Amino acid sequence: MNLYIVEDSILIQNRLIRFVEEVPGMHVLGVASDMGSAYQALIGNDADALILDIQLADGNGLQLLKNIKQSKPGIKVVVLTNHATEDNRVHALRAGADGFLDKSTDFALLQEYLLRWQQPNSNHQVN
Repeated sequence: MNLYIVEDSILIQNRLIRFVEEVPGMHVLGVASDMGSAYQALIGNDADALILDIQLADGNGLQLLKNIKQSKPGIKVVVLTNHATEDNRVHALRAGADGFLDKSTDFALLQEYLLRWQQPNSNHQVN
């Protein structure tokens, strides 16, 4: 499964890359730290899944989520954020997120999403 990461923190990017590469069958296609380059990269590649931060230097990741889901409705997206309010969770799920995780408490659950998404006919959310 090909995965793309959109995260503005270099530390978190590196942690996510190491984490994802430990999941059998997962391949990190690329990483972006802003909405503009992320959108261009995602439209031009064959990512099956996306890990997305909400707070990015050039805007709100939820707008990117809406745009990506319109262009690539089959892509699986998990929002991984430090701003895990109920309001953000509701907005993310309405925008098409397949999951919503808090960076500070739910990081380990990311592997569950990735493994489940690799299963054939996996159309349901983990949470």
